[in-house]
Amino acid sequence: MDRRRFVRLAAAAPPGLMALGSSARRAAGAQSFQERFPVVASEPWGRLLRVADGVWALASEPLRDRTTLCNGGIVQGRAGVLLVEAFGSDEGSRWMVEQARTLTGRLPTHVILTHHHADHTRGLRAAAAATDVALATSETRDRVFEREPELAEATGNRVEVLDDRRPTEIDLGDRSLVVVPRRGHTRSDVTVEVFDASVAFCGDLVWNGMFPNYVDAAPLRLSQAVRVLRARGMGTYVSGHGTMADPEAVDRYIALLDDVEAVARRALERGETAEAAGARYRLPAGMEDWVLFDPGYLVRAIGAWMRELG
Repeated sequence: MDRRRFVRLAAAAPPGLMALGSSARRAAGAQSFQERFPVVASEPWGRLLRVADGVWALASEPLRDRTTLCNGGIVQGRAGVLLVEAFGSDEGSRWMVEQARTLTGRLPTHVILTHHHADHTRGLRAAAAATDVALATSETRDRVFEREPELAEATGNRVEVLDDRRPTEIDLGDRSLVVVPRRGHTRSDVTVEVFDASVAFCGDLVWNGMFPNYVDAAPLRLSQAVRVLRARGMGTYVSGHGTMADPEAVDRYIALLDDVEAVARRALERGETAEAAGARYRLPAGMEDWVLFDPGYLVRAIGAWMRELG
């Protein structure tokens, strides 16, 4: 993308959001995979999809409405119901809680935060009020409460700490899921993996149809974490943002991460700045319809790689 087009698109985009292609479209393969799943609820902010028996995933539409903002979901068992993410607002979190009650006949018993970014945690007040237990790593909990002390007060500091070195199994009665500590998007991410359904909730380690945010990323760890996650062999990967991903979509995402690394390496060899490399950067073929939350994401990603490689 040349600098003039980059600036023109940034000026025309809604605040904080930018489309690299048409904001109304996604890559055809990713969209067709997502459309295999029945829609059980639809609002301007997203569609709730049934991705397996007793497993639902929310595909948020932040270009249209920021009520939920991120993707997440619901996992049902005989003895409990788990909510993945607290979402971008109390309103969004309450909506997901009500969807869980409608679909399962009970309120969620657990809510898990995959990492500390506000678009996944700002609805924690409402989520914690509706569930028996809120779960996060110590890094995630501490960062959320430091950034928004009112959440600590509102939840009574009622966030139980997950092991950040070993997987944690959560028994929902007739179904167990595993919360796996990982790093890459932040210093402390987790994925929620439901093996009997072949579904992994990836948090922001995986994006699909939207270019990833490297604001707190460790690029090499991110690349490694996604490869390990892909090797788990799940059938459905619930991305942190964008559309649902099948294994082939995760492979394309890995290729994108590799492409950004290669661009950063060339920039270092040429003595270029991240800004110059970002202004010239074009997404790989087949990703022309991917979108950005912010026009600075390209420069941020290349810059993160340059700092790590340097």
